Amino acid sequence: MTTISEAHEMMRRPEGALAPWYGGPAAPEEAGITFADITRVLKERRMLLLVTFVSLYALVVAATLAVWKWVPAYPATGLLQLQPPAETAFQPTEPLVAPSIMSLLLQTEAQRIKRPDVLQEVLGLPEIKATSFYKWYDTFEEAVEGLADELRVSPIPDTQLIMVSLACRDRDEAVLIVRTLVERYVQRYMQENELRSRTSLEELKNTRDAVRKELTDKQNELARFRAQTDVGALEAESMMLAQAISDQIYLVNMYDARATELQAQLNVIRGIEPTDLPITPEDRVIVEADPLLRLYRQQVEALDIQIEATLKTVAGENSRTVRMLRSQREGYQRLEQARREELLDDLRERRVQALREELTRVRAVQARAQEQLEEMEARQADLDRNRVRYETMVKDEERLLKSLELIEEKVLELQHMAAAAPRASRLTIVQRPKRAVWPSRPNFVLYLGGGLVLSLAGALGLVFLREMTDKQVRTPIDVARHGHLSVLGCVPSLEDEEVELEQIELATRQAPHSLVAEAFRQVRATLIFSAPRESQRVLLVTSPGPGNGKTTSAVNLAVTLAQANERVLLVDANFRRPALARLFPGTRAEGLSNVLIGQARLQDVVVETDVPNLWVMTSGPMPPTPAELLGSQYMRELIEQARGQYDRVIFDGPPVLLVSDALVMATLVDAVLLVARAAENTKGALRRAREQLQKVNARILGAVLNGVRARPGGYYREQYREFYEYGAEETIPPELPAGPAEQPPGTGQAD
Repeated sequence: MTTISEAHEMMRRPEGALAPWYGGPAAPEEAGITFADITRVLKERRMLLLVTFVSLYALVVAATLAVWKWVPAYPATGLLQLQPPAETAFQPTEPLVAPSIMSLLLQTEAQRIKRPDVLQEVLGLPEIKATSFYKWYDTFEEAVEGLADELRVSPIPDTQLIMVSLACRDRDEAVLIVRTLVERYVQRYMQENELRSRTSLEELKNTRDAVRKELTDKQNELARFRAQTDVGALEAESMMLAQAISDQIYLVNMYDARATELQAQLNVIRGIEPTDLPITPEDRVIVEADPLLRLYRQQVEALDIQIEATLKTVAGENSRTVRMLRSQREGYQRLEQARREELLDDLRERRVQALREELTRVRAVQARAQEQLEEMEARQADLDRNRVRYETMVKDEERLLKSLELIEEKVLELQHMAAAAPRASRLTIVQRPKRAVWPSRPNFVLYLGGGLVLSLAGALGLVFLREMTDKQVRTPIDVARHGHLSVLGCVPSLEDEEVELEQIELATRQAPHSLVAEAFRQVRATLIFSAPRESQRVLLVTSPGPGNGKTTSAVNLAVTLAQANERVLLVDANFRRPALARLFPGTRAEGLSNVLIGQARLQDVVVETDVPNLWVMTSGPMPPTPAELLGSQYMRELIEQARGQYDRVIFDGPPVLLVSDALVMATLVDAVLLVARAAENTKGALRRAREQLQKVNARILGAVLNGVRARPGGYYREQYREFYEYGAEETIPPELPAGPAEQPPGTGQAD
């Protein structure tokens, strides 16, 4: 029973955040996976976790033992040391080689060990062909490929060592193959080194002979050049010729400038009329010095004197003498002018002709100067070629001498290296393979340890995959998380009940001390304190689908409320599948449908039951349109009338997701109580039922989870035991059931 302190605690909680029975979820908004959810899943499914883990790990152990017995791998490892090449044969100390170069040398040599020709040579030996490793393959080519795949050759970092390893089922065969391989390869390496040394020596000698011949030819050519050419005078002549070329270039440029100037003057004269050419003072002096021009000028001056004298003796200008003298003067003046023009024209012509002659002369001199310049440049080019040729021959001689010296040193070095054969072999065996004690396959630590981790991970993955793919509503947490509803209580399954109950609908009447009856009393307590009394006087009990236990919840809730001294009216509003007439004998055939169509009154169809303070009204005959009838004004009047006569009115309604009757009634009542059945209702159905009720603005007080099973490590297993241990001794059964079992036919709860 709910204590006074528990009741006050419930009253202090905000509406919609009710604490469910026996530690269920408190907040309908809970989402996501918390640590508590993980713990719950592990506890509930610990048997699945244990069985899966043990099964997987048993497979790992069996596989490990099978590998150890039938296909083990015993390793055999040999170590080779690669000494870096020395600069010369006279340096006994270890040379300095860059780590990157040494790493490349080691990697190259490691790859050379796995060459197909090396593996073919080893596998071709009779003792290797007799091994089971060789016989495992059908052909020689497959054996070569198999050995290449199984053989591990790798440099050891920061050392000069190369590790050669092979794992076989027979430990002696692994040792034999690795030992033969490293010995054969070292022997081949020494032979190849010796062959390379001889080949290199012969090549160097041939190169030395060729260089000697080229040097002799070059020295002979140089001697002939010196005999034919004065090498010492080349430089001096070249310097003198360079100065002469510079002077000649200046002279050519000067003539070129003069020719350009004369050409410009001619170009100007060609575009001007001869009479328009300017006359210089010098030209005028030359013209005035002409004798004939001077004669004409003198005659003009003499006639001017005669005219002036005549004018003094003769009376007028118009005298015959004066006119005759003036006529003579004008004639001589015209002759003077004509002579002057003739002289000027001649002078201009002679000036143009002089420019042309000067231009011709300058161009001729320039051409001769240019020819001399080209001859000098040609000579300079010959001198430069001879000088460059001589310098090239000298440099070639020096180069050939140095090359010959280096080749002689290299030949001497290779001769000494060939004489010291052990020194030339830089690859040595530092560790021969030994017989293995423990196999490398299986690695017990890796196999068993890794298998332990993988088995545990696989078991956990299966458990959580099972949990995530489980679409059924099983726990109050599912109701809170997926239905977003507060859980008013959880009703256990009859399979876990210790008291004999024929029908769970009669639990609160027939077995008031049973666990099921106590569960409904818990629902009553949380319902009373979940909201003010006036806001929950008229309740609709519905469910997502049929068979979820809504009738069971409505009947037992009505009985517990009546036992709490409340006047309760229980109405069967499920016209399609009525059940109250079967549970309460003595009820009338007329019921809710008769009242709603006006054939009866409320007090005529209500029947008082054997439970004090509890009245029942059946559904009556099936109407043709139940939804329209339930949503009519008569239904509202009936609810108001029942509200005035009873403390609590509970309607056992139809499922929400099947028919619209429940949605119509949800708009008329004070609140709705949603009943879900564990392991039968899906999470999606519960969510859709809540959404349908919210669409019509129904007020949902919460949900009742019906048919909850006690699972090992899960909900209510320990609570069931504690409940019966806390009660009177006559209520304690001999023992609790071992766990979930199949529900026998005919023991299901009513809808």
